[in-house]
Amino acid sequence: MINMILNAEQLVQKGNFKEAYDAFNDIISKDTTNLRALMGFGVVCFKLTNYQESICTFRKILEIKDNHIEALKSLATVLAAEKLYDECMVVIDKLLSVKKRDPESLAFAAGVFNGLGKTDQAMDKIESALELTRNNYIKQAEFTDIKSIIMGLPKPSKIKNKPIITVCCVPGMDNFIHELIKLLSPYAKISASVSTNSEDHVRAIRNSNTVWLEWGNQLTKFLLDQKALLNNKKVIVRIHNYEVHDNLVDSLDFTAATDIVFVASYLRDLFLKKHLPTISNCKIHVIHNGIDTRRFKFVPRTDSKKDIAFLAYISYKKDPMVLLHAFAFLAKRHPEIRLHIAGMFQDRRYEIGMPHFIQQAGLTEKVHFYGHINNADEWLTDKDFIFSSSLLESQGVGILEAMSRGCRPLTYNFPGARDLYLPNQLWTTFDDLEDRFLNGPEPKEVSDFVAKYYTRAREVGSWLKMILNNEQVEEEFDFSKQIIDV
Repeated sequence: MINMILNAEQLVQKGNFKEAYDAFNDIISKDTTNLRALMGFGVVCFKLTNYQESICTFRKILEIKDNHIEALKSLATVLAAEKLYDECMVVIDKLLSVKKRDPESLAFAAGVFNGLGKTDQAMDKIESALELTRNNYIKQAEFTDIKSIIMGLPKPSKIKNKPIITVCCVPGMDNFIHELIKLLSPYAKISASVSTNSEDHVRAIRNSNTVWLEWGNQLTKFLLDQKALLNNKKVIVRIHNYEVHDNLVDSLDFTAATDIVFVASYLRDLFLKKHLPTISNCKIHVIHNGIDTRRFKFVPRTDSKKDIAFLAYISYKKDPMVLLHAFAFLAKRHPEIRLHIAGMFQDRRYEIGMPHFIQQAGLTEKVHFYGHINNADEWLTDKDFIFSSSLLESQGVGILEAMSRGCRPLTYNFPGARDLYLPNQLWTTFDDLEDRFLNGPEPKEVSDFVAKYYTRAREVGSWLKMILNNEQVEEEFDFSKQIIDV
């Protein structure tokens, strides 16, 4: 019998699946409980796209031995290929109940979840596998590749000559870099230099071949002037917002820079109007900030449409008095609505003037202040809308985080907003505002919008295309090319 099995397995290795089918079938007819032959037969059926016969074969194995790991994995794979998703999930649950803390099974489950389009579950499983193997370099590399596939990014193991990157920033302005550094770390030797001492940055970047200057501020001005230090290095300057509007970028000498990154196209356009002749040596990029859609998960909403959220520091930049006048306009027509304001006052005038307006307008029972909140994702759970009255925004990360959670946007049509948002997510006049309130996009629609255009994975992919050599990264990252292997 063993020789018959070995012969059938050799036929599989040679790709002679039809002959292997007959060989395994002959063995099973003689021994209906031979698990090795049944496994081989199930795999051959799959290779011949006889999916139902393959499913029946793996189920038979599990009737004989209900915790047969390879049969569970193979059955889940075939069920996924047949798009029998509910049955596939039952099998995966069974596998993980048998192998509760087995990193290989978790990684397998991550691949299946990813193939089913369940990206969040896939990420949960592969991160658990990474945590369990944190001291195993080989498995860490293997599972990091799987995580990258789930994110729609290149495999880090395929990247040769990884760049040595130093990210330079001053304390208090480093909130945008640390998560990016973590996500880019499989592809580069990347570290942050966060200091008020410019000499600390000089020492940090001396042995780097890529320098990332975060914000176009005084630190960036100093480092761009160190031309000898930056010679033969890739030098990236990322411009956010205030540097353009406050004219800080006017004092920068971009001679040593190779790449300039903007977080919004309208900021790029404002910059180029003044600086085009002085940056002929630079490549220009627009890379939007990404949203952590796993933290800001979608929460289904009712049709109550009562609760409007405003989440921002309260200062002139956010135009909070326009917020109150707009809310008063809506409340007069829709008395059931409420306004929830989270954020610290940054100007004493608003701390005095806003409560006065609320009292005078008869809105005391409808407007609630929360001050600073630590968990924006939790606070947004029961809010129906996210409101923005900002005269200018570079992107509006807080708006997008709320949209990812399922809050309908009521966003003022600031300059450049139409490059970032859809027309039915924006308002210009109060009449527009009421129309968006009544007829704007549904919660799942706005959450899907963020998941399509503003994920962390998309942001990281854009950075990789800039940082790595062209031949190392595909021109387009296809999030849908996920293949389940037997």
